[in-house]
Amino acid sequence: MINPKNVLVVTTAQLDNITIKQYLKPVSAHIVAGTDLFSDVFASFSDVFGGRSKSYQKQITAIYNEAIEKIKYAAFEIGANCVVGLHVDMDEISGKGKSMFMVTAVGTAVIIEEDISKVQKQDTQAVDIVPVDRMKLLRKKKDLLANAEKDLLLLSDENWEFIISNHIVELYPFLLKIYSKTSLAETESTYFMDYHKQLVNYIDGFSEDEQLKLTYSVIQDADSGNEKLIHNLQVIIYELRLLNIEQAIKLVNSEHLIKRKAALNIITYDKPYYYKDDIPKLLTFKNHIETHFKERGTRSTKKQMLSSKEREVWICECDKTNDGAGLENEYCESCKKNIYGFKQDDITPSVAIKGIEEKIALISELVA
Repeated sequence: MINPKNVLVVTTAQLDNITIKQYLKPVSAHIVAGTDLFSDVFASFSDVFGGRSKSYQKQITAIYNEAIEKIKYAAFEIGANCVVGLHVDMDEISGKGKSMFMVTAVGTAVIIEEDISKVQKQDTQAVDIVPVDRMKLLRKKKDLLANAEKDLLLLSDENWEFIISNHIVELYPFLLKIYSKTSLAETESTYFMDYHKQLVNYIDGFSEDEQLKLTYSVIQDADSGNEKLIHNLQVIIYELRLLNIEQAIKLVNSEHLIKRKAALNIITYDKPYYYKDDIPKLLTFKNHIETHFKERGTRSTKKQMLSSKEREVWICECDKTNDGAGLENEYCESCKKNIYGFKQDDITPSVAIKGIEEKIALISELVA
C-alpha cells in the first residue's frame, strides 16, 4: 500500500514507461521561515569558502526537503501516488522592519500505475569514471567505522550530519550501544536528549521497511535483560509514528514478558493513517493479548488468626505472599508487580484492549 513517504515527486510533466491513469488537481506546500533561522550564518563567516556558505546551503536544503514532504502528504490525502511538474520558488517577505523567507512547492497530483518501482529503483549502470566526491565519502565512512570498532567514534555535529545524510546503516549497531548503556534516569540528561534527537533523525531518513528493521527487529532480537534498549526503541517508534500491527503481533507472541509488554505499549501508539484492513489485524492482536498474558503468580487462601475462616491471598512470582484476590490493581508489597507481572505505571492488557476497541470503532465509523 502506498504511504505519504512513497509518493513519487518529479519535475517533469510525464514519466517514461509509466502510465498516468488520472489527473487529480494541483497541490501545494508552503514553508515560512524567519530570517533568524540563518542568524548563525551571518554571525560568523568561518564556514564561507569560495563565496558560498555551507551553513546557509544546509538551511536552504532542509527547508526545501520539508516542502517536498508536505506536498507528498497533500497528494496522499486526495488519493494520489505521484506529483508531476514540481516547481519550487523561494521569496522574501518584508514588512515593518522584519523579513521572512517563504518556500512554495507546486505540482499536479496524479494517479499512476501501481508498479512505480521502475521509476523509484532505476538500474544504475557501471561506469569507469569515479568522482572524487564519492571517494571522499567512502574514505570518511571507512574512517568512522574504524573508529567505531575501536570505541573511538566521536559524534560531533559534523559527523552526525554525515551519518544521517548518507544513511550509514553500518554504524547503527555502534549507535545502539549508547542506548544499551543509558539508564532510564539518564534519559532526562541534555546529552542523552540531544543524542536521541539525532538518532531519531537518522532512522527517519530510511525507507519505511528499513525503519521497521531498525526498530522492531532489534527489539525482537534484543537480549530480554536489555530493558534500556527495548524501552528507548519504543520511544522512537512512538515519535516517528511507526506503529506496525503485524510487527507488534510478532512481539506479543514473544516468549519474553518484557517484549510482550513492549507490544502492549506500541499497540496504543498511532500511525499516520489507517486502513479498513487494519481492523482484522487489531482483532488478531486483541486475541493474542487474551492468550499470552496469564497470571504469573498463584492464588491461594490463608487461615485468619483467631478464626477458622480463610482469606484470599496470592503468591507473587518473587515468592512474596500478598493479601487480596490478585487483580490487576493489586501489587506485590515486595517487587511492586501485580499477579500478571505488571508494575503500576505499565500498560496492562485491559488498557491495551480498551485502546484497540476504541481504534476499531473509530476506523469502522470513518470508513463506513
